[in-house]
Amino acid sequence: MPPTAMNNTHPVSHLRDRVRERRVEVYVGAVAIANLLVALAVVRVEVRIDHRDVNWWAFGVFAALLLLAETKQSFVLRFGEEGEITPGWAFAFALVLLGSPLLAMLCIATASVIADLLAHKRATKIIFNASQVSLSLGLGALVLAVAGLSGPALNRGSISFAQSLGMVAGGCTVLVTSALLLFLVMAIVRNVNVRVPIREGSMTSVSADGALLAVAPILVIAVNFSLLLLPMLAVTSFIVFTSARQAVRQAYAASHDPLTGLINRIGFDNNLTGRLVSLNESPVGDGSPVGLVVLLIDLDGFKEVNDRLGHATGDALLSAFAKHMERVIPANAVPARLGGDEFAILIDGTASIERETMLVHELRDRLSQTLNVNGFPLTIGMSIGVACAPLHASTPEELLSFADVAMYRAKRCRTGVEVYGCTGEAREHGRIGLLAALSDAVTNDQLSLAYQPQVNMTTGRCDTVEALIRWQHPTLGAIAPSEFIAIAEHTDLIGPITEFVLQRAVEDIVSLRDPDISVAVNISARNLQDRHFSDLVLATLARNHLPANRLELEITESALASDPECGRFLIDALRSQGVRIAIDDFGTGYSSFASLRDVEVDRIKIDRSFVSRVTTGVKDEVLVRSLIRLSAELGLQTVAEGIEDVAAWDMLSLLGCDVGQGYLLGRPMPFADLTVWLARQATTAEQQLATRGWSVEVDR
Repeated sequence: MPPTAMNNTHPVSHLRDRVRERRVEVYVGAVAIANLLVALAVVRVEVRIDHRDVNWWAFGVFAALLLLAETKQSFVLRFGEEGEITPGWAFAFALVLLGSPLLAMLCIATASVIADLLAHKRATKIIFNASQVSLSLGLGALVLAVAGLSGPALNRGSISFAQSLGMVAGGCTVLVTSALLLFLVMAIVRNVNVRVPIREGSMTSVSADGALLAVAPILVIAVNFSLLLLPMLAVTSFIVFTSARQAVRQAYAASHDPLTGLINRIGFDNNLTGRLVSLNESPVGDGSPVGLVVLLIDLDGFKEVNDRLGHATGDALLSAFAKHMERVIPANAVPARLGGDEFAILIDGTASIERETMLVHELRDRLSQTLNVNGFPLTIGMSIGVACAPLHASTPEELLSFADVAMYRAKRCRTGVEVYGCTGEAREHGRIGLLAALSDAVTNDQLSLAYQPQVNMTTGRCDTVEALIRWQHPTLGAIAPSEFIAIAEHTDLIGPITEFVLQRAVEDIVSLRDPDISVAVNISARNLQDRHFSDLVLATLARNHLPANRLELEITESALASDPECGRFLIDALRSQGVRIAIDDFGTGYSSFASLRDVEVDRIKIDRSFVSRVTTGVKDEVLVRSLIRLSAELGLQTVAEGIEDVAAWDMLSLLGCDVGQGYLLGRPMPFADLTVWLARQATTAEQQLATRGWSVEVDR
């Protein structure tokens, strides 16, 4: 992959690429020279062979099969950008056993060159591949000669046990030499420890080559015995190659993502571990503390794409993004898909942290370009977290954890890119750390509730209070619900959190001893999918002796859309017992009218994005009026969220809205303050309604 423009702006990185290319060229030259030296040694073996005993007809057949196996695409199994396996080793080793090792080396080198030319590979790769296979086969031939198997040894009636061991040793020499040469060049190209390509499943391809080499003696013995065995051997060879190919595919699949073709979390961990080993063995200089950069990328709004356009489009987007990422990342960077809409990139870095940060911003700009997905343009944002070695950490676990912390901060603060350690980390939590702390919070009484009143726009009295969760961490202070609820909804933690909110809210509303006030509790999509949730709700009401009609459950449209059938079943079960249901944030989802048609509800809450502009935006005023009228015709109440000024209250009241909620009426407050607010509000409701003198409470 050619260096990108971004890569060219990084002189230190460019220099490292040139150094690496130079090392590859030196290594390829050394392999080529070694191949020539081995060829000279094989010549000395060749001149002592009586070529009159060679089965030249069989030799020609196997040479043709070798060329066909190397060049025919249907025989080539490719895995990854460079990896491939062919049945060529079986025919090449058979040529050596037939009695002409020098010609066998020439045949396999020629077949390799022709195949690489057809694939338009670079000269360096052509030279390396030809030298590698020829050198490996030549060393195997020399081992056979030492064991007394030079020439057409298998033409004899029998071979000794020592010669059989020599044949095994020759095959093993070919196998080990080829593997070592390949692993070394992969390590040099990728600047990793040689253990990395070994761990990435390359050993499976080596074992596949070993199985093919083992077929070679059987092929030679069979053709020397009778040509009638060739069809049977063809079937046997096909079965062996198919089995080897399946093993390689399984090993490749274990470390690669099937949708995008990128390496998965296992493959990325292996790459990261290998590069850290190499970094620790050759530490960067004092002036270049950033030897390795880990980028963790999370696509913004991907869930909405899945919900709105379908999972097929979501998969197409992930695939298109992966291909685009491979095109724009720096040379020698390692891209990966870790799962879902989360990607990672591993980049060599030798500049300062400031320089690396600027380069990551440039990379994000390139990644954010419009993609063609299923024939239409689609642009999606992303949040990137950055962690560097050895500056921030020197272990894979720490680097990924710190990159996760930075990425979560970038998503929360909407900054696009964040580098670990660039702000005070004392308050920082990655998603895993946040979940662990949240799990403790559930059991250690760190969670509490705040209540925001909902006021009847006709009487001016509060008829419902919405329970809102709060988290006061002992060292980090108050953590906003937006930081932890969205994460908890993807885990089983949302269950005990909702149970806590439900139990505490019901207990508090009962203690008010006011039968005219109800409590509203938000529930998530995961709660809707829990078949025991309705039992939990009804048991909580019965245990606290609260009538079901004084509990309102607020459900977002997106939660309903995630599993409509299950959600409808749960809602019907609860409403049949008297529990009220409200659709929250109405108008912002993707199935508003479908929700009203398919699900029996009691209230809709008009989203604050419409309410905030109801007095200034003509379209917003029309939409709100239409929603209120539609709700009235369907027998539903409307609740306007986000009322912050008297003008909005007047307009909504004029339009016929039933209930209002917002900072004008009351901010979320602890239960102790709520009782005071309710007492004061009960005595002044009529006066406040007449004078519209709503006071804005101090934010707590």
